[in-house]
Amino acid sequence: MKKFVLILILILSACGTNQQSASGDLETFTYDFEQNGLALKATIKIGKDIKVDASITNTSRETIIYNGRCGIPFGISVKKEDANSYLVMDNVQEESCEDIFDPNDLREMKPNETFEKEITFKRKVSLMNERIVNALSGMYEMSFSFQTHDNERFFSSLPLELMNDKEPEIMTVDQAKEMAKENKEVMKWFDEHEKENMSIESEDAILSEGMWTVAFHAIHKDGADRIIINMNAKSGNIKAIHYEKLGKDVLEFLE
Repeated sequence: MKKFVLILILILSACGTNQQSASGDLETFTYDFEQNGLALKATIKIGKDIKVDASITNTSRETIIYNGRCGIPFGISVKKEDANSYLVMDNVQEESCEDIFDPNDLREMKPNETFEKEITFKRKVSLMNERIVNALSGMYEMSFSFQTHDNERFFSSLPLELMNDKEPEIMTVDQAKEMAKENKEVMKWFDEHEKENMSIESEDAILSEGMWTVAFHAIHKDGADRIIINMNAKSGNIKAIHYEKLGKDVLEFLE
């Protein structure tokens, strides 16, 4: 039995994703996307790890200015769809970079100039400090971005479904949310807001420092009431519960 089974959901469009080949334990796909004078080409190899060989080209007739203080701002990431949990990169040392503006850091990307990037993602997520655990099964989002100085948006993503046949080392997002709802204090919050006929919605979870942070908000005419629960990602023990009042502007951002 394969350790993992991966299904790549194809989005068919003029510049969408095309399955190129699949052979044994290695599957190869290509992905093309163009936006605001920038063209992305990526080859994605799915095996034990997820390897991405991508390039971005200035297809406009104008020079694109970007801030090079922290390197070329060509980003690639793989995130759990319903949680702020990212696959870790293989053999990548994070360097501290103070993100402040200095005109001397501005760089030019000439017409037809291409930036390339190769990166490998492990099927792991960071739990605490340098400890990593197996990635949970479920839907993930592979994202590509490039940040220009004038804030012209370049962003594209495609969905991946990762399946792991090993026992998970941490709770799934759904398990964490259900366990949080079993807490008496949380149950009381739900009861009070349900009695007021408020619509209660869950938010994306966050995995950080060995904890799942799950949140819910109850919507009312002035905004929303929010409850945030921090819990051990393995045992589900509640570490802290916080409450917030959200204005309509923040509520719109969450939605």
